[in-house]
Amino acid sequence: MKVRQRFLGRRVPGDSWLHRTPAWAKLAGVAALSVLVLLTRDPVVNAGLIAVIVVLALTARLPLRELLAPILRIWLIVAGVLVVHLWLTDWLTGARIASTIVACVLAAALLMLTTTIGELIAVFEVLARPLALVGLPAESVGLAAGLVVRSLPVIADLARVSGDAARARGLEASPAARTVPLVLGAVKYAQDTGRALEARGLG
Repeated sequence: MKVRQRFLGRRVPGDSWLHRTPAWAKLAGVAALSVLVLLTRDPVVNAGLIAVIVVLALTARLPLRELLAPILRIWLIVAGVLVVHLWLTDWLTGARIASTIVACVLAAALLMLTTTIGELIAVFEVLARPLALVGLPAESVGLAAGLVVRSLPVIADLARVSGDAARARGLEASPAARTVPLVLGAVKYAQDTGRALEARGLG
């Protein structure tokens, strides 16, 4: 559980300006950053945004090791992107895509380090209010969004465990050895979550 909670970072207790910033503003900032990096498609802009994120984390008195932890967990993916594009296209394309991944992951980590799941659910509920016009309760949509946020690190951890188990058995080249335990683990997690919600009258 500990590894899962720390995939994008657990909320770091604090009373900094970033902790006190409303969750909707931080979520809007992450969305704006994602749109910006996708529109500009410029590694220099991405590098500047990464520097801004690091400065924001420092001013909020967040440990850099917590901010950078998600990047350390996916560094093989980032390195693979660079190598593949150096081979198939050019270094500029590789740098653009890799820096886009890093910038977006760091922005998401900064959000999670300073925001509780409850605060995010409240924002999702507000955003989902127009869906009441078609019969979807905002509370249910907010809960579903919160579960998605919570499930992402769990699925990532299951993928890591499945990969480690496959390598330990010498089956790292077998897609089935990696995907079957992942699917079974995800189904079990979904069933456990459903039972927990039903026990609380939220089924």
